[in-house]
Amino acid sequence: MTITQEELARRLKEAREKARFTQDQVASALGLVRPVIAQIEAGKRKVSSLELAALARLYGRPIHSFFEEAFEAEGISYILRAVPEVRSDHQIQEGMNRGLEIINAILDLEKKLGVNRLSSGPLCAYDRKMRTRWDAVEQGQEIASQERNRLGLGVAPVGDPASLLDAQGILILGMQLPPGLSGFTFRSGQATICVINSTEPLVRQRYSVIHEYCHALCDLNDLPAIVSREEGKKDLREVRADVFAACFLMPENAVREFLKRRGKAMPSRIQGPLMVKDKVVSYAARRGSGKQSRQSRIDYLDVADMARYFGVSVDASIWRLRELNLINEKEKDLLLEEDRSPVGKAIKDILRKKDSDKDSEKGGIFQNATEHLFYLAVEAARGGLISRNKLIELLELAGLQNEDIYAISEVRRTT
Repeated sequence: MTITQEELARRLKEAREKARFTQDQVASALGLVRPVIAQIEAGKRKVSSLELAALARLYGRPIHSFFEEAFEAEGISYILRAVPEVRSDHQIQEGMNRGLEIINAILDLEKKLGVNRLSSGPLCAYDRKMRTRWDAVEQGQEIASQERNRLGLGVAPVGDPASLLDAQGILILGMQLPPGLSGFTFRSGQATICVINSTEPLVRQRYSVIHEYCHALCDLNDLPAIVSREEGKKDLREVRADVFAACFLMPENAVREFLKRRGKAMPSRIQGPLMVKDKVVSYAARRGSGKQSRQSRIDYLDVADMARYFGVSVDASIWRLRELNLINEKEKDLLLEEDRSPVGKAIKDILRKKDSDKDSEKGGIFQNATEHLFYLAVEAARGGLISRNKLIELLELAGLQNEDIYAISEVRRTT
């Protein structure tokens, strides 16, 4: 679509205001002076392609959105308004800008290639109203069960949750976010994007991905975006997403099966049929007490190993056991206290070392966005849709190092 300079100026001003930037802030970010921004927004000065790219990154929009017939507020504009603390931390703002640049690059490449792989994501498949906390809990449990069945997961632990969501057409991106902000979910056009806090431990990232998946499934019909904060736990949407994540990652039948293999959480009474003198009679017996009973109790090592098995934090596994009434309130408090003790830390360190060959706590992020960017950029270069220099720029944005970049044939090609 071809638009006039005046219309582009109006859209640039509207995007700035929706992102809650002042002209002074924009000028500072672009290395300009405020009167230049004022002239651009008044349609009295043309904006260069480099300036437009910088403005798109700053406002969290793909460049092409400024030229589309339907110029609407993207979900990311809502995010920028909802997370004002991003502006107060330069490092976090830089990380946010890079993340938005990755998202915009992916959407631009999909448009160039004429594909819509990210448009197949769930469009609020479970749009249900909630009035009470109990409604939220019930819905979280039910939707988690339905999703696991739909995806054919059975009782198996979830491996890489980002890969799981990738198959659902959802883009996952790790960003450095402010403390207390675990993630956010928004829609850009038809694409659904979930962002998680990459500064958190891997087990927390896994939980956040599934938490945001619930928001993608349930909450984007009446909101352009939704932000997940620690202090927002009373919000019914957050309650539902928390319950969904716990039930999805640790379904009840899988938890009981895990404990059964360890001889734990067995019922105190055994009941069943018994053949006596050619007749079937029912029997009931109480399990042994004393040492045998104590051995069947769930202890901290069981909880830590369960957390490792399901890929969640120890405190998440403790709370899940309490929700399932497999431990009582006093046992829950004692286990949480032990988790904070030196003994708990030592046990977690031992289990972490056992997994050191599989994962590393340093630098691991559960995401699929950079992989999408890599493949789309190479595909676009092969089709002659982007230049070699643009390909190098996009591969750097995807996090590749020089030696990896120049190992790619499309980059080595000089003609």
